[in-house]
Amino acid sequence: MLPVKMGIGRAYFSGQIYAGLAYVFLAFTPFILTSCGDIPVELITEEKEGVELLSAVEQTEIKAVLNDRSFRQFDPHTDASPRKGVILDFFNGISLWAQYAEGNYAINEWEVHANDYHVEGATDDSEIKIHFIQPSSRRILPDRCEDCIETAGISISIRNVFDSKRIVFKLNDPDNSLPSPFPVFQSWTQFREDEYFD
Repeated sequence: MLPVKMGIGRAYFSGQIYAGLAYVFLAFTPFILTSCGDIPVELITEEKEGVELLSAVEQTEIKAVLNDRSFRQFDPHTDASPRKGVILDFFNGISLWAQYAEGNYAINEWEVHANDYHVEGATDDSEIKIHFIQPSSRRILPDRCEDCIETAGISISIRNVFDSKRIVFKLNDPDNSLPSPFPVFQSWTQFREDEYFD
């Protein structure tokens, strides 16, 4: 009977060891994946209903459509005082520029830039969401500083990305960490596209 009991004991402890190793592997999988590709940990570990990371091919197609384009919008309009202004441009990555002005004078002005971004898509294809990868920031007014703006959590939602006449944007700052003039354009807004000529 002793050899049988020992065999059962060995099998039990072997199973426990394998279960423990599997648990450790699963616990560290997000860190392994993020070290291989610049995808933030929270996008892998966080459950997001109705949203999925797009394939590399889909992301490349979207980036090709947005590349070298610039979009701007003012609230309530360009010549209003006071006014809030936002520019999204996709030159050399992505840049979000914002300004609050009264009359001819800018009171607050800042920019967030990233050399690259990744794209999530709604599972029903209704919109995409852009996340900055390793963004840097700079404040121009009222006091100049580098990387002094909290950028965690900010993203840009886009609908109709392949249709220039129907494309609309929404700026997401869930933690309300961006300075004045934010919050702005939290509902779907059609931005004017700048035209550039060679």
